[in-house]
Amino acid sequence: MKNKILLFALFLSISIYGQERYEPEILILAPFSVKYEKDFKEEISKINEKLKEYNNSLESTEYLNSPEFKNQPENIQRMVAAEIEYSKRSNFYNNTSLIAEQFLAYIFFEKFPNLLIELSNKKSNGTREDLEQLAKKKNLQYVLNFPSIRSFKKEGQSYTEVEFQLFDHKQDSILLQEKFIGNSTNPGFEFACEDQSVSCTLNNALSQGLNEILYIIASNSPSLKREKELSLLRYKELLYKHYQIGSKNDFTKEIITNSALRIDSDLYQTLINSDSTKFVAFYIKQGSKQNLKSLNDHNDDNNVTILTDKSLSDKEIFDIPQTYAFIIKGVKFENHWYLDKSNATYFEATNMDSAKKQYFNNLQNWNFFKENSTTFNKDFWNTKLFEKVPDLKKDPEWDEYGDNIWKTEEINNRDYIGLYEIVADNMIEDLEAENDSYEERAKKILQTKYDSLESSDSKNYTKISKHSLIFPKDKEYSLNPVLIEEENGKKTIRYFLLLNNSNAIYEWVYFVPKEVDTNYYGDKVVEQISSLTDWNFSVYNLNDENFWKEYVFKKENEKYIYLRKVN
Repeated sequence: MKNKILLFALFLSISIYGQERYEPEILILAPFSVKYEKDFKEEISKINEKLKEYNNSLESTEYLNSPEFKNQPENIQRMVAAEIEYSKRSNFYNNTSLIAEQFLAYIFFEKFPNLLIELSNKKSNGTREDLEQLAKKKNLQYVLNFPSIRSFKKEGQSYTEVEFQLFDHKQDSILLQEKFIGNSTNPGFEFACEDQSVSCTLNNALSQGLNEILYIIASNSPSLKREKELSLLRYKELLYKHYQIGSKNDFTKEIITNSALRIDSDLYQTLINSDSTKFVAFYIKQGSKQNLKSLNDHNDDNNVTILTDKSLSDKEIFDIPQTYAFIIKGVKFENHWYLDKSNATYFEATNMDSAKKQYFNNLQNWNFFKENSTTFNKDFWNTKLFEKVPDLKKDPEWDEYGDNIWKTEEINNRDYIGLYEIVADNMIEDLEAENDSYEERAKKILQTKYDSLESSDSKNYTKISKHSLIFPKDKEYSLNPVLIEEENGKKTIRYFLLLNNSNAIYEWVYFVPKEVDTNYYGDKVVEQISSLTDWNFSVYNLNDENFWKEYVFKKENEKYIYLRKVN
Protein backbone atom coordinates (compact mmCIF):
# COMPACT_ATOMS: atom_id res chain seq x y z
CA MET A 1 0.00 0.00 0.00
CA LYS A 2 1.43 3.38 -0.96
CA ASN A 3 2.57 5.56 1.91
CA LYS A 4 0.94 8.88 1.30
CA ILE A 5 -1.80 11.05 2.75
CA LEU A 6 -5.00 9.90 1.09
CA LEU A 7 -7.66 11.62 3.11
CA PHE A 8 -7.35 14.92 1.26
CA ALA A 9 -8.68 13.24 -1.88
CA LEU A 10 -11.02 10.81 -0.17
CA PHE A 11 -13.08 13.42 1.64
CA LEU A 12 -13.11 16.37 -0.76
CA SER A 13 -16.84 16.34 -1.49
CA ILE A 14 -18.72 15.16 1.56
CA SER A 15 -22.02 16.53 2.76
CA ILE A 16 -22.28 17.31 6.46
CA TYR A 17 -23.81 14.71 8.74
CA GLY A 18 -25.55 15.56 11.98
CA GLN A 19 -24.95 12.42 14.00
CA GLU A 20 -23.72 12.90 17.54
CA ARG A 21 -21.83 9.60 17.46
CA TYR A 22 -19.69 8.21 14.69
CA GLU A 23 -19.46 4.65 13.38
CA PRO A 24 -17.02 3.03 13.59
CA GLU A 25 -14.87 4.95 16.10
CA ILE A 26 -11.26 3.77 16.08
CA LEU A 27 -8.15 5.19 17.71
CA ILE A 28 -4.97 3.88 16.05
CA LEU A 29 -1.76 4.05 18.09
CA ALA A 30 1.86 4.18 16.98
CA PRO A 31 3.80 0.89 17.24
CA PHE A 32 5.12 0.28 20.76
CA SER A 33 8.17 -1.91 20.16
CA VAL A 34 10.08 -2.22 16.88
CA LYS A 35 12.99 -4.58 16.15
CA TYR A 36 14.77 -5.52 12.94
CA GLU A 37 17.88 -7.43 12.03
CA LYS A 38 20.89 -5.53 10.63
CA ASP A 39 20.31 -7.01 7.15
CA PHE A 40 17.37 -4.58 6.79
CA LYS A 41 19.17 -1.45 8.02
CA GLU A 42 20.25 -0.05 4.63
CA GLU A 43 16.87 -0.66 2.94
CA ILE A 44 14.91 0.85 5.82
CA SER A 45 17.22 3.90 5.95
CA LYS A 46 16.56 4.61 2.25
CA ILE A 47 12.82 4.33 2.81
CA ASN A 48 12.99 6.71 5.75
CA GLU A 49 14.92 9.27 3.69
CA LYS A 50 12.26 9.18 0.97
CA LEU A 51 9.50 9.54 3.54
CA LYS A 52 11.25 12.52 5.07
CA GLU A 53 11.54 14.22 1.67
CA TYR A 54 7.92 13.50 0.85
CA ASN A 55 6.57 14.76 4.16
CA ASN A 56 8.63 17.95 3.88
CA SER A 57 7.06 18.61 0.47
CA LEU A 58 3.47 18.44 1.78
CA GLU A 59 1.61 21.72 2.07
CA SER A 60 -0.42 20.36 4.97
CA THR A 61 -0.44 23.47 7.17
CA GLU A 62 -1.90 25.57 4.36
CA TYR A 63 -4.63 23.00 3.81
CA LEU A 64 -5.67 23.04 7.48
CA ASN A 65 -6.28 26.78 7.18
CA SER A 66 -8.14 26.56 3.88
CA PRO A 67 -11.93 27.13 3.46
CA GLU A 68 -12.11 23.70 1.81
CA PHE A 69 -10.90 21.99 5.00
CA LYS A 70 -13.09 24.09 7.29
CA ASN A 71 -16.18 23.17 5.23
CA GLN A 72 -15.68 19.47 5.98
CA PRO A 73 -17.68 17.68 8.71
CA GLU A 74 -16.11 17.59 12.16
CA ASN A 75 -15.16 13.90 11.96
CA ILE A 76 -13.33 14.41 8.67
CA GLN A 77 -11.49 17.43 10.04
CA ARG A 78 -10.35 15.40 13.02
CA MET A 79 -9.14 12.53 10.82
CA VAL A 80 -7.23 14.73 8.40
CA ALA A 81 -5.65 16.86 11.14
CA ALA A 82 -4.59 13.76 13.06
CA GLU A 83 -3.11 12.19 9.93
CA ILE A 84 -1.12 15.31 9.13
CA GLU A 85 0.21 15.55 12.68
CA TYR A 86 1.10 11.85 12.72
CA SER A 87 2.92 12.09 9.39
CA LYS A 88 5.36 14.64 10.77
CA ARG A 89 7.10 11.81 12.65
CA SER A 90 6.67 9.29 9.88
CA ASN A 91 9.17 6.49 9.36
CA PHE A 92 8.99 3.00 7.91
CA TYR A 93 7.58 1.25 10.98
CA ASN A 94 5.45 4.17 12.15
CA ASN A 95 3.78 3.98 8.76
CA THR A 96 2.19 0.73 9.95
CA SER A 97 -0.45 2.80 11.74
CA LEU A 98 -0.83 5.20 8.80
CA ILE A 99 -1.37 2.33 6.36
CA ALA A 100 -3.91 0.80 8.75
CA GLU A 101 -5.82 4.08 9.02
CA GLN A 102 -5.90 4.62 5.26
CA PHE A 103 -7.00 1.06 4.53
CA LEU A 104 -9.75 1.00 7.15
CA ALA A 105 -11.01 4.44 6.07
CA TYR A 106 -11.04 3.33 2.43
CA ILE A 107 -12.99 0.13 3.16
CA PHE A 108 -15.42 1.54 5.70
CA PHE A 109 -16.17 4.87 4.04
CA GLU A 110 -18.72 3.71 1.47
CA LYS A 111 -20.88 2.04 4.12
CA PHE A 112 -20.04 4.44 6.98
CA PRO A 113 -19.49 8.02 5.73
CA ASN A 114 -19.79 9.16 9.36
CA LEU A 115 -16.78 7.10 10.46
CA LEU A 116 -14.05 8.42 12.77
CA ILE A 117 -10.64 6.76 12.53
CA GLU A 118 -8.06 8.84 14.34
CA LEU A 119 -4.29 8.40 14.35
CA SER A 120 -2.25 9.10 17.47
CA ASN A 121 1.47 9.23 18.19
CA LYS A 122 0.68 7.77 21.61
CA LYS A 123 2.06 4.30 22.36
CA SER A 124 0.78 1.55 24.62
CA ASN A 125 2.38 -1.50 26.20
CA GLY A 126 -0.92 -3.28 25.58
CA THR A 127 -2.38 -3.70 29.05
CA ARG A 128 -6.16 -3.54 29.20
CA GLU A 129 -6.00 -0.70 31.72
CA ASP A 130 -3.75 1.40 29.49
CA LEU A 131 -5.93 0.86 26.42
CA GLU A 132 -9.04 1.66 28.44
CA GLN A 133 -7.58 5.00 29.55
CA LEU A 134 -6.65 5.95 25.98
CA ALA A 135 -10.13 5.07 24.66
CA LYS A 136 -11.80 6.94 27.52
CA LYS A 137 -9.69 10.06 27.00
CA LYS A 138 -10.53 10.22 23.29
CA ASN A 139 -14.11 8.99 23.83
CA LEU A 140 -13.73 6.39 21.08
CA GLN A 141 -15.00 2.81 21.07
CA TYR A 142 -12.06 0.91 19.61
CA VAL A 143 -8.29 1.16 20.10
CA LEU A 144 -6.06 -0.51 17.51
CA ASN A 145 -2.59 -1.10 18.92
CA PHE A 146 0.61 -2.63 17.57
CA PRO A 147 2.49 -3.82 20.68
CA SER A 148 5.39 -5.26 18.66
CA ILE A 149 6.80 -5.37 15.14
CA ARG A 150 9.76 -7.55 14.20
CA SER A 151 11.53 -7.98 10.84
CA PHE A 152 13.76 -11.03 10.52
CA LYS A 153 15.42 -13.48 8.16
CA LYS A 154 14.68 -17.19 8.10
CA GLU A 155 16.37 -19.61 5.71
CA GLY A 156 17.41 -16.65 3.56
CA GLN A 157 13.86 -15.27 3.27
CA SER A 158 12.61 -11.96 4.69
CA TYR A 159 9.65 -11.74 7.06
CA THR A 160 7.91 -9.19 9.29
CA GLU A 161 5.81 -10.14 12.29
CA VAL A 162 3.17 -7.62 13.40
CA GLU A 163 1.29 -8.02 16.66
CA PHE A 164 -2.29 -6.70 16.55
CA GLN A 165 -4.43 -5.69 19.49
CA LEU A 166 -8.02 -4.48 19.23
CA PHE A 167 -9.63 -3.15 22.39
CA ASP A 168 -13.37 -2.45 22.63
CA HIS A 169 -14.19 0.22 25.21
CA LYS A 170 -17.92 -0.65 25.23
CA GLN A 171 -17.25 -4.29 26.08
CA ASP A 172 -14.18 -3.38 28.16
CA SER A 173 -12.25 -6.23 26.59
CA ILE A 174 -9.51 -7.04 24.10
CA LEU A 175 -11.25 -8.58 21.10
CA LEU A 176 -8.09 -9.50 19.20
CA GLN A 177 -4.49 -10.13 20.21
CA GLU A 178 -2.64 -12.02 17.53
CA LYS A 179 0.65 -11.95 15.61
CA PHE A 180 0.64 -12.08 11.79
CA ILE A 181 3.72 -12.87 9.71
CA GLY A 182 4.20 -11.55 6.17
CA ASN A 183 6.69 -12.67 3.52
CA SER A 184 8.26 -10.52 0.78
CA THR A 185 5.97 -11.51 -2.11
CA ASN A 186 3.96 -8.63 -3.59
CA PRO A 187 0.34 -9.23 -2.44
CA GLY A 188 -1.07 -6.78 -5.02
CA PHE A 189 -4.27 -4.75 -4.85
CA GLU A 190 -4.46 -2.31 -1.90
CA PHE A 191 -1.21 -3.64 -0.42
CA ALA A 192 0.87 -3.62 -3.61
CA CYS A 193 4.60 -3.11 -3.09
CA GLU A 194 7.97 -3.73 -4.71
CA ASP A 195 8.34 -7.49 -4.83
CA GLN A 196 10.90 -9.01 -2.43
CA SER A 197 11.19 -5.77 -0.46
CA VAL A 198 10.91 -5.27 3.30
CA SER A 199 7.81 -3.16 2.52
CA CYS A 200 6.12 -6.29 1.18
CA THR A 201 6.82 -8.20 4.39
CA LEU A 202 5.06 -5.47 6.38
CA ASN A 203 2.21 -5.14 3.89
CA ASN A 204 1.56 -8.90 3.86
CA ALA A 205 1.34 -8.99 7.64
CA LEU A 206 -0.96 -5.96 7.64
CA SER A 207 -3.24 -7.40 4.95
CA GLN A 208 -3.90 -10.43 7.17
CA GLY A 209 -4.39 -8.56 10.42
CA LEU A 210 -6.46 -5.70 9.03
CA ASN A 211 -8.91 -8.10 7.43
CA GLU A 212 -9.41 -9.64 10.88
CA ILE A 213 -9.98 -6.14 12.28
CA LEU A 214 -12.56 -5.44 9.55
CA TYR A 215 -14.42 -8.65 10.32
CA ILE A 216 -14.54 -8.03 14.06
CA ILE A 217 -15.68 -4.41 13.81
CA ALA A 218 -18.24 -5.22 11.12
CA SER A 219 -19.60 -8.10 13.23
CA ASN A 220 -20.12 -5.69 16.15
CA SER A 221 -21.60 -2.90 14.04
CA PRO A 222 -25.15 -1.92 15.12
CA SER A 223 -25.85 -0.58 11.62
CA LEU A 224 -24.73 -3.78 9.91
CA LYS A 225 -26.66 -5.89 12.39
CA ARG A 226 -29.84 -3.94 11.59
CA GLU A 227 -29.06 -4.19 7.90
CA LYS A 228 -28.61 -7.95 8.16
CA GLU A 229 -31.89 -8.35 10.03
CA LEU A 230 -33.71 -6.24 7.43
CA SER A 231 -32.10 -8.23 4.62
CA LEU A 232 -33.40 -11.47 6.13
CA LEU A 233 -36.92 -10.06 6.46
CA ARG A 234 -36.80 -8.84 2.86
CA TYR A 235 -35.60 -12.25 1.67
CA LYS A 236 -38.57 -13.92 3.33
CA GLU A 237 -40.89 -11.31 1.81
CA LEU A 238 -39.50 -12.05 -1.66
CA LEU A 239 -39.90 -15.80 -1.29
CA TYR A 240 -43.36 -15.87 0.27
CA LYS A 241 -45.03 -13.07 -1.71
CA HIS A 242 -43.19 -12.65 -5.02
CA TYR A 243 -41.40 -15.88 -5.85
CA GLN A 244 -43.98 -17.82 -7.82
CA ILE A 245 -42.35 -20.21 -10.25
CA GLY A 246 -43.81 -20.19 -13.74
CA SER A 247 -46.84 -18.09 -12.89
CA LYS A 248 -46.26 -15.38 -15.49
CA ASN A 249 -43.61 -16.92 -17.70
CA ASP A 250 -45.86 -17.46 -20.72
CA PHE A 251 -46.26 -13.68 -21.01
CA THR A 252 -42.55 -13.09 -21.46
CA LYS A 253 -41.72 -16.27 -23.37
CA GLU A 254 -43.68 -15.14 -26.41
CA ILE A 255 -42.14 -11.64 -26.35
CA ILE A 256 -38.57 -12.92 -26.00
CA THR A 257 -39.02 -15.75 -28.52
CA ASN A 258 -40.11 -13.21 -31.15
CA SER A 259 -37.08 -10.98 -30.42
CA ALA A 260 -33.54 -11.14 -31.78
CA LEU A 261 -32.25 -12.49 -28.44
CA ARG A 262 -31.10 -16.08 -28.48
CA ILE A 263 -31.49 -17.64 -25.03
CA ASP A 264 -30.20 -21.08 -24.01
CA SER A 265 -31.08 -20.85 -20.31
CA ASP A 266 -34.24 -21.70 -18.37
CA LEU A 267 -36.79 -18.98 -17.57
CA TYR A 268 -37.90 -19.52 -13.97
CA GLN A 269 -39.48 -16.29 -12.76
CA THR A 270 -41.14 -13.18 -14.20
CA LEU A 271 -42.20 -9.89 -12.61
CA ILE A 272 -44.67 -7.69 -14.55
CA ASN A 273 -45.79 -4.15 -13.74
CA SER A 274 -49.47 -3.24 -13.26
CA ASP A 275 -50.18 -2.17 -16.86
CA SER A 276 -48.08 -4.93 -18.44
CA THR A 277 -45.70 -2.51 -20.17
CA LYS A 278 -42.57 -3.62 -18.28
CA PHE A 279 -41.20 -6.92 -17.06
CA VAL A 280 -38.14 -8.56 -15.53
CA ALA A 281 -37.52 -12.18 -16.47
CA PHE A 282 -35.09 -14.38 -14.51
CA TYR A 283 -33.03 -17.03 -16.30
CA ILE A 284 -30.63 -19.64 -14.97
CA LYS A 285 -28.66 -22.69 -16.07
CA GLN A 286 -25.98 -25.04 -14.81
CA GLY A 287 -22.99 -24.67 -17.08
CA SER A 288 -19.98 -26.84 -17.79
CA LYS A 289 -16.64 -26.44 -16.06
CA GLN A 290 -14.52 -23.63 -17.50
CA ASN A 291 -11.70 -21.31 -16.51
CA LEU A 292 -11.29 -17.57 -16.97
CA LYS A 293 -9.64 -17.96 -20.39
CA SER A 294 -12.37 -20.14 -21.85
CA LEU A 295 -15.02 -17.78 -20.48
CA ASN A 296 -13.26 -14.85 -22.09
CA ASP A 297 -13.04 -16.70 -25.41
CA HIS A 298 -16.74 -17.65 -25.51
CA ASN A 299 -18.48 -14.94 -23.51
CA ASP A 300 -21.34 -13.07 -25.24
CA ASP A 301 -22.19 -10.78 -22.32
CA ASN A 302 -21.01 -7.18 -22.22
CA ASN A 303 -20.47 -7.36 -18.46
CA VAL A 304 -20.17 -10.38 -16.21
CA THR A 305 -20.01 -10.68 -12.43
CA ILE A 306 -18.14 -13.66 -10.98
CA LEU A 307 -18.84 -14.50 -7.34
CA THR A 308 -16.54 -17.03 -5.69
CA ASP A 309 -15.48 -18.01 -2.19
CA LYS A 310 -11.97 -18.88 -3.36
CA SER A 311 -9.03 -16.76 -2.20
CA LEU A 312 -6.16 -15.50 -4.35
CA SER A 313 -3.93 -18.25 -2.95
CA ASP A 314 -6.24 -21.05 -4.14
CA LYS A 315 -5.02 -22.98 -7.18
CA GLU A 316 -8.58 -22.99 -8.56
CA ILE A 317 -9.03 -19.22 -8.28
CA PHE A 318 -9.42 -18.94 -12.08
CA ASP A 319 -12.05 -21.68 -12.30
CA ILE A 320 -15.46 -20.15 -13.00
CA PRO A 321 -18.47 -21.15 -10.83
CA GLN A 322 -20.86 -23.26 -12.90
CA THR A 323 -24.18 -21.64 -12.00
CA TYR A 324 -25.01 -18.91 -14.51
CA ALA A 325 -27.97 -16.51 -14.22
CA PHE A 326 -29.14 -13.25 -15.81
CA ILE A 327 -32.24 -11.13 -16.30
CA ILE A 328 -33.99 -9.83 -19.38
CA LYS A 329 -35.75 -6.49 -18.91
CA GLY A 330 -38.53 -5.40 -21.24
CA VAL A 331 -40.19 -2.06 -21.89
CA LYS A 332 -43.14 -1.57 -24.26
CA PHE A 333 -42.90 1.74 -26.11
CA GLU A 334 -45.09 2.84 -29.01
CA ASN A 335 -46.52 -0.69 -29.29
CA HIS A 336 -43.06 -2.26 -29.61
CA TRP A 337 -41.11 -4.27 -27.03
CA TYR A 338 -37.53 -3.22 -26.31
CA LEU A 339 -35.40 -5.78 -24.45
CA ASP A 340 -32.09 -5.85 -22.63
CA LYS A 341 -30.13 -8.77 -21.20
CA SER A 342 -28.12 -7.75 -18.12
CA ASN A 343 -26.72 -8.64 -14.69
CA ALA A 344 -25.10 -11.83 -15.95
CA THR A 345 -23.57 -13.61 -12.96
CA TYR A 346 -21.57 -16.78 -12.35
CA PHE A 347 -21.89 -17.96 -8.75
CA GLU A 348 -21.70 -20.97 -6.48
CA ALA A 349 -24.79 -22.72 -5.12
CA THR A 350 -25.53 -26.00 -3.38
CA ASN A 351 -28.37 -26.92 -5.76
CA MET A 352 -30.54 -25.40 -8.49
CA ASP A 353 -33.45 -24.52 -6.20
CA SER A 354 -31.27 -22.52 -3.82
CA ALA A 355 -29.47 -20.96 -6.80
CA LYS A 356 -32.75 -19.64 -8.19
CA LYS A 357 -33.72 -18.10 -4.87
CA GLN A 358 -30.21 -16.72 -4.32
CA TYR A 359 -30.23 -14.90 -7.66
CA PHE A 360 -33.83 -13.73 -7.22
CA ASN A 361 -32.73 -12.12 -3.95
CA ASN A 362 -30.76 -9.58 -6.03
CA LEU A 363 -34.00 -7.61 -6.12
CA GLN A 364 -32.94 -6.23 -2.74
CA ASN A 365 -30.11 -4.42 -4.55
CA TRP A 366 -32.35 -3.21 -7.37
CA ASN A 367 -34.55 -0.83 -5.38
CA PHE A 368 -37.38 -3.35 -5.04
CA PHE A 369 -38.18 -2.25 -1.47
CA LYS A 370 -38.77 1.12 0.10
CA GLU A 371 -35.87 2.41 2.17
CA ASN A 372 -35.49 0.58 5.52
CA SER A 373 -38.68 -1.34 4.82
CA THR A 374 -40.06 -4.64 3.52
CA THR A 375 -42.78 -2.79 1.58
CA PHE A 376 -42.64 -2.92 -2.23
CA ASN A 377 -41.26 0.25 -3.77
CA LYS A 378 -43.48 1.51 -6.61
CA ASP A 379 -40.47 3.37 -8.00
CA PHE A 380 -38.89 -0.01 -8.75
CA TRP A 381 -40.28 0.22 -12.28
CA ASN A 382 -38.65 3.63 -12.86
CA THR A 383 -35.26 3.30 -11.15
CA LYS A 384 -32.18 1.05 -11.15
CA LEU A 385 -33.27 -1.49 -13.77
CA PHE A 386 -35.55 1.01 -15.54
CA GLU A 387 -33.72 4.32 -15.48
CA LYS A 388 -34.42 7.02 -18.04
CA VAL A 389 -31.97 8.97 -20.17
CA PRO A 390 -31.17 12.17 -18.24
CA ASP A 391 -30.76 15.69 -19.56
CA LEU A 392 -27.13 16.13 -18.56
CA LYS A 393 -27.33 19.89 -18.93
CA LYS A 394 -29.70 19.92 -15.95
CA ASP A 395 -27.23 18.05 -13.78
CA PRO A 396 -25.95 20.26 -10.92
CA GLU A 397 -22.38 19.36 -11.89
CA TRP A 398 -22.77 20.24 -15.58
CA ASP A 399 -20.81 23.48 -15.25
CA GLU A 400 -17.93 21.56 -13.71
CA TYR A 401 -17.86 18.45 -15.89
CA GLY A 402 -20.02 19.21 -18.92
CA ASP A 403 -17.52 20.53 -21.44
CA ASN A 404 -14.66 18.26 -20.42
CA ILE A 405 -16.28 14.90 -19.65
CA TRP A 406 -19.97 14.75 -20.59
CA LYS A 407 -20.09 16.82 -23.78
CA THR A 408 -20.14 13.96 -26.30
CA GLU A 409 -22.59 11.93 -24.22
CA GLU A 410 -24.89 14.95 -23.94
CA ILE A 411 -24.88 15.47 -27.72
CA ASN A 412 -25.61 11.79 -28.38
CA ASN A 413 -28.37 11.75 -25.73
CA ARG A 414 -30.34 14.71 -27.05
CA ASP A 415 -32.79 12.70 -29.16
CA TYR A 416 -33.45 10.25 -26.32
CA ILE A 417 -33.87 12.40 -23.21
CA GLY A 418 -36.75 11.08 -21.08
CA LEU A 419 -36.87 7.67 -22.76
CA TYR A 420 -36.11 4.53 -20.80
CA GLU A 421 -32.46 3.61 -21.26
CA ILE A 422 -33.52 0.17 -22.50
CA VAL A 423 -35.48 1.83 -25.32
CA ALA A 424 -32.75 4.36 -26.07
CA ASP A 425 -29.99 1.73 -26.12
CA ASN A 426 -31.92 -0.38 -28.60
CA MET A 427 -32.62 2.66 -30.80
CA ILE A 428 -28.96 3.68 -30.68
CA GLU A 429 -27.89 0.15 -31.59
CA ASP A 430 -30.20 0.29 -34.64
CA LEU A 431 -28.92 3.77 -35.50
CA GLU A 432 -25.29 2.65 -35.39
CA ALA A 433 -26.09 -0.29 -37.65
CA GLU A 434 -27.84 2.06 -40.10
CA ASN A 435 -24.90 4.48 -39.94
CA ASP A 436 -22.39 1.72 -40.65
CA SER A 437 -24.43 0.40 -43.56
CA TYR A 438 -24.86 3.87 -45.05
CA GLU A 439 -21.19 4.79 -44.59
CA GLU A 440 -20.10 1.62 -46.36
CA ARG A 441 -22.27 2.46 -49.39
CA ALA A 442 -21.30 6.15 -49.44
CA LYS A 443 -17.58 5.44 -49.20
CA LYS A 444 -17.78 3.17 -52.24
CA ILE A 445 -19.30 6.02 -54.28
CA LEU A 446 -16.67 8.47 -53.03
CA GLN A 447 -13.84 5.98 -53.59
CA THR A 448 -14.81 5.72 -57.25
CA LYS A 449 -14.39 9.49 -57.58
CA TYR A 450 -11.09 9.46 -55.64
CA ASP A 451 -9.72 6.73 -57.92
CA SER A 452 -10.70 8.84 -60.91
CA LEU A 453 -8.94 11.94 -59.52
CA GLU A 454 -5.78 9.96 -58.75
CA SER A 455 -5.81 8.53 -62.27
CA SER A 456 -6.62 11.73 -64.20
CA ASP A 457 -4.56 14.20 -62.13
CA SER A 458 -1.86 12.25 -60.29
CA LYS A 459 0.27 15.38 -59.84
CA ASN A 460 -2.27 17.08 -57.57
CA TYR A 461 -3.96 13.90 -56.31
CA THR A 462 -1.08 11.48 -55.89
CA LYS A 463 -2.78 9.83 -52.92
CA ILE A 464 -6.16 10.41 -51.24
CA SER A 465 -6.61 9.02 -47.72
CA LYS A 466 -10.17 9.20 -46.45
CA HIS A 467 -11.46 9.50 -42.88
CA SER A 468 -14.86 8.65 -41.36
CA LEU A 469 -17.91 10.33 -42.86
CA ILE A 470 -19.80 13.16 -41.16
CA PHE A 471 -23.56 13.18 -41.79
CA PRO A 472 -26.93 13.93 -40.16
CA LYS A 473 -29.37 11.31 -38.95
CA ASP A 474 -31.46 11.48 -42.16
CA LYS A 475 -28.31 10.72 -44.22
CA GLU A 476 -29.30 13.02 -47.08
CA TYR A 477 -25.68 14.12 -47.49
CA SER A 478 -22.28 13.46 -45.97
CA LEU A 479 -18.92 15.19 -45.60
CA ASN A 480 -15.73 13.21 -45.99
CA PRO A 481 -12.50 14.68 -44.59
CA VAL A 482 -9.55 13.47 -46.66
CA LEU A 483 -5.80 13.87 -46.68
CA ILE A 484 -4.54 14.67 -50.18
CA GLU A 485 -0.88 14.10 -50.96
CA GLU A 486 0.55 15.81 -54.03
CA GLU A 487 3.44 14.69 -56.21
CA ASN A 488 5.85 17.06 -54.41
CA GLY A 489 4.95 15.48 -51.05
CA LYS A 490 2.70 18.30 -49.81
CA LYS A 491 -0.20 17.06 -47.66
CA THR A 492 -3.41 19.00 -47.09
CA ILE A 493 -6.74 18.37 -45.36
CA ARG A 494 -9.73 18.88 -47.64
CA TYR A 495 -13.40 17.90 -47.62
CA PHE A 496 -15.74 16.30 -50.18
CA LEU A 497 -19.53 16.28 -49.95
CA LEU A 498 -21.79 13.54 -51.31
CA LEU A 499 -25.46 14.33 -52.11
CA ASN A 500 -27.26 11.04 -51.74
CA ASN A 501 -30.30 11.80 -53.89
CA SER A 502 -28.13 12.30 -56.97
CA ASN A 503 -24.71 10.90 -56.01
CA ALA A 504 -23.30 14.30 -56.98
CA ILE A 505 -19.96 15.14 -55.36
CA TYR A 506 -18.75 18.58 -54.33
CA GLU A 507 -15.65 19.88 -52.63
CA TRP A 508 -16.47 21.82 -49.46
CA VAL A 509 -14.19 24.87 -49.39
CA TYR A 510 -15.28 26.74 -46.25
CA PHE A 511 -11.81 26.13 -44.82
CA VAL A 512 -8.63 26.89 -46.69
CA PRO A 513 -6.89 23.51 -47.28
CA LYS A 514 -4.78 22.92 -44.19
CA GLU A 515 -1.24 21.72 -44.74
CA VAL A 516 0.01 19.02 -42.35
CA ASP A 517 3.20 16.99 -42.02
CA THR A 518 1.63 13.77 -40.76
CA ASN A 519 -0.79 11.08 -41.89
CA TYR A 520 -2.72 11.41 -38.63
CA TYR A 521 -5.06 14.31 -39.13
CA GLY A 522 -8.28 13.45 -37.29
CA ASP A 523 -7.60 15.92 -34.47
CA LYS A 524 -7.20 18.73 -37.02
CA VAL A 525 -10.56 17.83 -38.54
CA VAL A 526 -12.19 17.95 -35.10
CA GLU A 527 -10.51 21.29 -34.44
CA GLN A 528 -11.94 22.78 -37.65
CA ILE A 529 -15.48 21.38 -37.48
CA SER A 530 -15.88 22.01 -33.74
CA SER A 531 -15.09 25.68 -34.36
CA LEU A 532 -18.48 25.80 -36.14
CA THR A 533 -20.59 23.35 -34.10
CA ASP A 534 -20.47 20.82 -31.23
CA TRP A 535 -18.96 17.74 -32.84
CA ASN A 536 -16.22 15.12 -32.72
CA PHE A 537 -15.79 11.68 -34.26
CA SER A 538 -17.54 10.02 -31.29
CA VAL A 539 -20.80 11.86 -32.04
CA TYR A 540 -23.26 9.56 -33.82
CA ASN A 541 -24.54 12.17 -36.27
CA LEU A 542 -24.05 15.86 -36.94
CA ASN A 543 -27.67 17.02 -36.63
CA ASP A 544 -27.05 20.75 -36.24
CA GLU A 545 -29.27 22.22 -38.99
CA ASN A 546 -27.59 25.60 -38.66
CA PHE A 547 -24.19 24.07 -39.48
CA TRP A 548 -25.43 22.52 -42.72
CA LYS A 549 -27.50 25.56 -43.69
CA GLU A 550 -25.00 28.34 -42.91
CA TYR A 551 -21.60 26.71 -43.46
CA VAL A 552 -22.21 24.06 -46.10
CA PHE A 553 -25.28 24.75 -48.26
CA LYS A 554 -25.43 28.52 -47.94
CA LYS A 555 -26.22 30.24 -51.25
CA GLU A 556 -25.80 33.64 -52.80
CA ASN A 557 -27.56 34.48 -56.07
CA GLU A 558 -28.81 30.87 -56.19
CA LYS A 559 -25.23 29.55 -56.12
CA TYR A 560 -23.45 27.63 -53.36
CA ILE A 561 -20.85 29.78 -51.60
CA TYR A 562 -18.80 26.97 -50.06
CA LEU A 563 -19.33 24.09 -52.51
CA ARG A 564 -17.51 23.43 -55.78
CA LYS A 565 -18.81 20.69 -58.08
CA VAL A 566 -16.28 17.92 -58.75
CA ASN A 567 -16.51 16.74 -62.34
